Amino acid sequence: MIRYGALLFDMDGLMVDSEPAWFELQSEFAEARGGAWNVDLARRCVGGGLVNALRVMHETFGFAVDVERDMATMMDMFVARVDRLELKTGLTDLLVAAGSRRIPCAVASSSSRRLVDATLNRFGIHDRFDAIVTGDAVARPKPAPDIFLEASTRLGTPPAACVVLEDSLAGVRAGRAANMYVIAVPETADDGFAALADAVVPDLSAAQKLLGL
Repeated sequence: MIRYGALLFDMDGLMVDSEPAWFELQSEFAEARGGAWNVDLARRCVGGGLVNALRVMHETFGFAVDVERDMATMMDMFVARVDRLELKTGLTDLLVAAGSRRIPCAVASSSSRRLVDATLNRFGIHDRFDAIVTGDAVARPKPAPDIFLEASTRLGTPPAACVVLEDSLAGVRAGRAANMYVIAVPETADDGFAALADAVVPDLSAAQKLLGL
């Protein structure tokens, strides 16, 4: 049985099926500037936030990037698609179970606060979380541990008593660097998860069982 005092949730790909929307808008963004986005490039960006995606685009295609302007453009594009998102299997039951046990929960996402708020509000689950930490609130994005450590501080729970739920390798690395127990819920098969995470499960329903909720 895992002993823990708080749950820290990534958002994109873990709580919501948002990766298709991100792939679509990043493809449109790159194509408008002469680049051809593809699945391999998208995978390099999972979990790293918009700044990382813009860096990959600049390095791959060579077009000029204005981080502030281009991040705002992509955020506008995402918010326009927020109604297309769907919750991942098992999330609602897991949040209800954690709430009934009074287990503190936090969102710990590399996305900006604007995107996180838009997504949580779309599903009416904003109030399920005791803290929300986003990429624009810390100095370093995942795979650095900053986001998870800040969430731990805001919840008042020591890192060693926190469980991280993640779908990306960058997020798993961040959780490990924060000295937290990490449950990986990968969207795609990748042997890298088994080597890094404390546990790998197929969905959030399986994570709930592992957590004893």
